[in-house]
Amino acid sequence: MTQNVSIYSNAKKIELHYCFNDESHTMDAVIRNKCEHEFLEIVKHVSTLFNVELELESEAFTEGGLREWWSLTIKKNPTLAAIIIGVLINVLSNYITTDQELNDLQKQELRLSIEKLKQDLEENKEEAPTIHIENAIFIINNDIKVQKHKSNFYKILAGYRKVTKIETTALTEKNKPLNEPVPVERVDFDKFILSSDELPSDFDNEAVIGIVSPVLTNTSYKWKGIYKGEPIDFSMKDKDFKESVISEKETFKNGTYIECVLEISRKVSDFGEVKNSSYSVLTVIKKDDGISQVITKQGKKYLDEQDAKKRQLSLNFDESE
Repeated sequence: MTQNVSIYSNAKKIELHYCFNDESHTMDAVIRNKCEHEFLEIVKHVSTLFNVELELESEAFTEGGLREWWSLTIKKNPTLAAIIIGVLINVLSNYITTDQELNDLQKQELRLSIEKLKQDLEENKEEAPTIHIENAIFIINNDIKVQKHKSNFYKILAGYRKVTKIETTALTEKNKPLNEPVPVERVDFDKFILSSDELPSDFDNEAVIGIVSPVLTNTSYKWKGIYKGEPIDFSMKDKDFKESVISEKETFKNGTYIECVLEISRKVSDFGEVKNSSYSVLTVIKKDDGISQVITKQGKKYLDEQDAKKRQLSLNFDESE
């Protein structure tokens, strides 16, 4: 579900409305505090992405299920606070559509969009910000930290049967609604929850690993090495190289390193932090002991394949001109 909620320049507050399956106005305190924590983490991270100092105040609860009012203030740019309210409503009301972290290009695009938006607001341009707001909403919705805290928020509510839906609304300073409440029904809560903490692997095709402790036997034990100045344990998945080590065709001494294709498995923590969870050497390209350098048979094959791909891309580019 993609709900594009309008941005209201006079929005000062956001209302979170927990709708219940009875006529009560009470909520389990532990559940509410956990939900509040995840919501505040989303607000904090969004303000970080916008690079602004945001003042957030909570007002007294009102009845009708349980309604929380949050007042957002950015002294240097009140309009930007209204935009962030709109962004937050969009974030809380749109399904998680991908488990993938933003790539560097998308992060750069977000920074540029936000800077352009700030510049337009400072110059009092009324028509320019719209496209940049849409870009910001799309990219923020796909930020893994935002996704994780949103996932935590709805996972908590999914386990609390009393809540039948959550609604979000933009309010004026005097608590007048600016839009129809944007609902998320209980039946849809699972669509806001990440299916896995696993992220797509990163690959370093030119990794250099200093060998600290090789595994000389045919076991599943992990090798130890130094990668980018940090100690790591890694699996040796290059079968040819592993067999050469076991048969003592490959030897190691102090200072030996390998150049290789390294797969880096990653997970996202409950705090939205991306952590490297494991390392695997897929192909050993070269081994260097400080005296001799040897390109492995499989390494040569890999390098030849990469050269062929580059030549094909160059050929395709030339033909397109």
